[in-house]
Amino acid sequence: MDNNDIQSTLALLPDWPTLNAYTMTKHCCAELTKRGQKLPNWTVIRDIIGRGSATDIERGKRDFRREHGDALRKMSGFVKGVPEILAPHILGFWTAAITLVREEFDGQVAQWQTQIEQAEAAVAHADSEREQAASRADILQAQTVGLQEAITTLRGQIDTERATREQAERMFELNRQELADQRDRLLAALESSRQELDKALTRLEGVERHALLEIDRARTEAKSAIANTEAKAKRDANELILAEARYNKQFHDLREQLANATRKTAAQEQENAAMRERLQRAEAQVDHLSSENARLVGVLKRPAGQAKGLLKKRNITKRS
Repeated sequence: MDNNDIQSTLALLPDWPTLNAYTMTKHCCAELTKRGQKLPNWTVIRDIIGRGSATDIERGKRDFRREHGDALRKMSGFVKGVPEILAPHILGFWTAAITLVREEFDGQVAQWQTQIEQAEAAVAHADSEREQAASRADILQAQTVGLQEAITTLRGQIDTERATREQAERMFELNRQELADQRDRLLAALESSRQELDKALTRLEGVERHALLEIDRARTEAKSAIANTEAKAKRDANELILAEARYNKQFHDLREQLANATRKTAAQEQENAAMRERLQRAEAQVDHLSSENARLVGVLKRPAGQAKGLLKKRNITKRS
């Protein structure tokens, strides 16, 4: 048996290099049968076709024998009456026709197999993209948590600023109430000598009005500063909420917002220091007013003539 000649004949078959070992085995068995040779063991067939496992080659041999036997049994029905010398030729034609149909079917099976492999590759690619999308979703979730924490921090700052403002308002109200109580006490003490103290009361009320105006102005400025701070904080919070939708650059924006918040906190501390300074000045004025009131009360406790002389002397001194 010339294996090289059989290999050369099989190599002329369409798509021979792309066929699987099972199909190659069946073609090899068909060629050996045409040459009137007995089918060898699987190792010899593997040497001829150049590939294949024992399982694939033995399965190919078994299926070839079964199909060839079926073809011979079918041929036995119509070769009757045909001259015996023509029967092998007719059988050869019939076997060749079956082989051609089988080759076309095997080629179609190979195409189907290629399509299946392509579909499996597409599924694997889709799975890879799904895993990447899940990873991106996890990253976005972590970034969203970071934004939520930043928003919570800003809200805490807003609450702190609101508490500071309420405390300042309570302090202003307490100071105002203390001034009102002092005025009521002075009015009660000076009721018996109102005519002599009209000028003093007028001056006292002017000082009080001035002090109240200063306190009101300081309170208004403090409220305005706190309101501006709260508005700025709310705007910053709104900007952070909007930045949550713009996740592609949120990390950079968050760092800038934190820097802005630091600068704003420093500015607010400066404003609070200025406000405390104004409050201290207002308290100094209130202390001065209290001292002036105490001195006037002391004057009023003296005899009427002496009190008038002191008041007149003080007014002359002030005019000079």
